[in-house]
Amino acid sequence: MRTIFALAALLITLTVPSWADFTFAGDAASCTKHDTYADFKLSNAAFQVHVIKPDIIRFRFNAGGKFSEAPSYAVRENKAAPVQFSLSEKPEYYELATGTLTVRITKKPCRVAIHTAGGTLLCEDEKSFGMAFDGGEVRCFKRLFPDERFFGLGEKTGTLDRRGSQYTMWNSDFPSYTKKQDPLYSSIPFFIAERDHQAYGIFMDNTYKSYFNMGASNNRLYWFGAEKGDLDYYFIWGPSMKKVISSYTELTGRMELPPLWALGYQQSRWSYFPEEKVREVARSFRKHKIPCDVIYLDIDYMDGYRVFTWDKTRFPDPAGMIADLGRDGFKIVTIIDPGVKADSNYFAAQEGLARDLFAKYPDGVPFQGQVWPSWAYFPDFTKKETRAWWGEKLSALMAQGIAGFWNDMNEPALWGGNFIDIVRFDDNGHGADHRKAHNVYGLEMAHATFDALNKYSDKRPFILTRAGFSGTQRYAAMWTGDNVASEDHLKLACFMPLSMGISGLPFVGSDVGGFDGCPSPSLYIRWMQLGAFTPFFRGHSCTGMPDKEPWALGETARDLTRDIITLRYRLLPFLYSEFSRASKTGIPLMRPMFLNFQHDDECYKPEAQEQFMVGDSFLVAPVLSEHETAKKLYLPAGKWLDWWKGTICEGKQWITSDAPLHRVPLYLREGAVVPLGEPMQFTGEKVSRELEFKVFPGGESSWELYEDDGVTRRYKDGIFSTTAIKINGKGTLTISRPVSAYKSPVAFYAFTLCGMKKPRSVSCGAAVLSPADSPQGLKAAKEGYFYDTEGAALTVRIATSRVGAASLAIQVK
Repeated sequence: MRTIFALAALLITLTVPSWADFTFAGDAASCTKHDTYADFKLSNAAFQVHVIKPDIIRFRFNAGGKFSEAPSYAVRENKAAPVQFSLSEKPEYYELATGTLTVRITKKPCRVAIHTAGGTLLCEDEKSFGMAFDGGEVRCFKRLFPDERFFGLGEKTGTLDRRGSQYTMWNSDFPSYTKKQDPLYSSIPFFIAERDHQAYGIFMDNTYKSYFNMGASNNRLYWFGAEKGDLDYYFIWGPSMKKVISSYTELTGRMELPPLWALGYQQSRWSYFPEEKVREVARSFRKHKIPCDVIYLDIDYMDGYRVFTWDKTRFPDPAGMIADLGRDGFKIVTIIDPGVKADSNYFAAQEGLARDLFAKYPDGVPFQGQVWPSWAYFPDFTKKETRAWWGEKLSALMAQGIAGFWNDMNEPALWGGNFIDIVRFDDNGHGADHRKAHNVYGLEMAHATFDALNKYSDKRPFILTRAGFSGTQRYAAMWTGDNVASEDHLKLACFMPLSMGISGLPFVGSDVGGFDGCPSPSLYIRWMQLGAFTPFFRGHSCTGMPDKEPWALGETARDLTRDIITLRYRLLPFLYSEFSRASKTGIPLMRPMFLNFQHDDECYKPEAQEQFMVGDSFLVAPVLSEHETAKKLYLPAGKWLDWWKGTICEGKQWITSDAPLHRVPLYLREGAVVPLGEPMQFTGEKVSRELEFKVFPGGESSWELYEDDGVTRRYKDGIFSTTAIKINGKGTLTISRPVSAYKSPVAFYAFTLCGMKKPRSVSCGAAVLSPADSPQGLKAAKEGYFYDTEGAALTVRIATSRVGAASLAIQVK
């Protein structure tokens, strides 16, 4: 017995030193109000509360008493006028009020509680812990409510609800990752909390390795923190999730409108070479009449993996090849890795060393790590001179006709792991080691690439990146990395883009068909049917794998892939308009059900996360198994139109939809408007003279078509057009063109109103339209209407010249 007590005493003694540096923020001794923030003196830390907007509050803690002066990589500069707020002192607490939120800061000990202006508690520190510092580590402990759910955190595996799990933010290269792998390639330290159908968001602006424990293994608290740096986080009030996402992307920036061709199908492989193989792939797409806009060149196009070079044996005339493919509608996107081969005879290595552009050890010696070119230097993208130089090098490839760049291995990845922590970076003039720079390396590489494309071309940039941080959406699209041809990864290809979208990254997708492994034809088809509705749509394959182009998996896969890609191209006017909305609001076009139906608890169920909305009214229910021929799906309240059958279903129920291999279940919500363009082999193949609008009337709704040239940046100068379409639910559809600075080539609109009875008359403005006896007759007549008795659909065709700034009414009686 004495031995047991002695061992216990020894264990207690041994545990004391591990807590020696663990301190809490302490008591609030005083407070000073400034124009935009309140400054608190705590017994163990400095503390500031910044009012960014009435519904966005920033909290900053620093145990050393001095906040970092380095600019944020994620948050855009706030140029708005100061927000009015009040600060009052009570015996036990301070109270800061903005008119929307009330922040109560207790004095002994300092704890933060955030309420609505009406007094509803939204979020509060865990009363016993609050803010803590363990050596250099910073943590924030929050109360965990029993019914609280968490979403976001970017590129994470698993279902969308993060409750009960812990996650790490540390950009990591894990090829063929498992369905529970964490961390992965990008780090987005932002999440959305939902309780009682009200939502808030928290964004921790700290680039060091960080952790988010969302109630893992406990029911008392959730916490987030980082290994070093300030505890610096933003509280973002909704109460709608859409408002939280919009506010978060207002802070961190929004996607720019991509070129239209980047919304088409893209084909990749590690690797297509030599030149004749690239030409053969292009010919095959056109031969099989499968639409495609982009072919990628992976690492084997380079001379010994030296970036900015070509293997002259494999590609003797890059510019000629690119020009030839361009005439057949193909854009070429090349991979660019950050590692610069440490070769004394190589121009990029020579220039980078001479101009001090590489990351280096504290003694000034440039760091070398092993990657594809063997030993390599790594550009310091946190240095503005490096970013400018990188752009100069890319410009030579752009001059040869390269349309975009694919940034890979930019976690940064090395054989054997990470950089040594002591490696130094410029950090925009403030100096930092690898621990701070690691998570933003991919972000700043994308930044350099984006600047180059904007400086050296008048075309819109297209960049694809594997690694990133909050704010990456300003520069690049992102995909979910080196996945596997399996049903687990088919499901992840649905979940992960949804999570990334609500985390501020709207232009996302997966390697369709799986990067590693060999999909069966049915698995490949199901993945294509999912990919056709993800914002970024690219097929890709690992070296050593059998061919995975659409025609390579048999006639059935070829034909069904052709069908779904053709539908993708027909939907481009719809998708492009939704991209435009995402670029303005930050709200993703690919949305989990609960984002549109926040008050419907069924939409939070794991089964409902296997379907999604595109925009407000287009429901996609992909089959996420290669063997199933039916899909259980949920329809929220209201009426829903089966896209394929034309039948109408009542909502607020789970249904089972037939889903044979050739069909992905699609439904339109009452009030939906979906434009369809003409089938094309590539964007811009021909001038689209007619747009068909598939309309499901009911209630009052509106939708806006967006058009511009799809290529240049002239839309930023206002050279675009919008066409507003409104439905009043009483048989009247009104059209107007609020903005008409861009002259659209579309000459006719054909509105197909589904679920309609045969009309007695149809008029457009003051003109009474004439009926046609067939769709072909309607086209020949140019204007008029046709009623499809079997499909219960009315098609009304009018000349677009009728549409102006004033509303034009189409009335059905």
